[in-house]
Amino acid sequence: MYVNIETREVVDFTELSKLHSDPMVLFPPDVGSEALLEHGYAVLEEDAKPALKPLETLQAGEIRAEDGHWYRAWIVVPADPEQVIAAVTSNFEQATQSHLNSAAVAAGYDDISTAVSYAEEPAVPKFQNDGKAFRAWRSLVWAYAYEQLDAVKSGEREQPTVDEFLLELPVLELP
Repeated sequence: MYVNIETREVVDFTELSKLHSDPMVLFPPDVGSEALLEHGYAVLEEDAKPALKPLETLQAGEIRAEDGHWYRAWIVVPADPEQVIAAVTSNFEQATQSHLNSAAVAAGYDDISTAVSYAEEPAVPKFQNDGKAFRAWRSLVWAYAYEQLDAVKSGEREQPTVDEFLLELPVLELP
């Protein structure tokens, strides 16, 4: 990439050759810095790209000259707060659902839905009792999860990591 020193317009090599007002001047692919400067252009280097947090993006920033070199800075564009909330909510909801399913699988069921489906089935008391316990636990877990999510959104509490959050959830008590 190249920069027009006067206008600070960024151009690539193809554009550079087309932009020159003298049709007799064609820039070779390996044009040197001095030849570029004679025609008002310089090689444009980029600053190191900064690390981004989830949902942040980069935008080309200002162009500056330092010690005979030209650099382009980067601007970190913060994530839209609504996008962050939606992403965090989705991430925690998925982790919570996975936690519920894992507990049911550990108890011998396909998932939490299967375990809960036994709650109204009296044919095998053990399965029915397990189903009732899983159903009650699922409700307690989701009630707690949404209560904490609201607390984070309102600023009442700091956002925990997913692992910290899962440790806070109500404990399953099977009969």
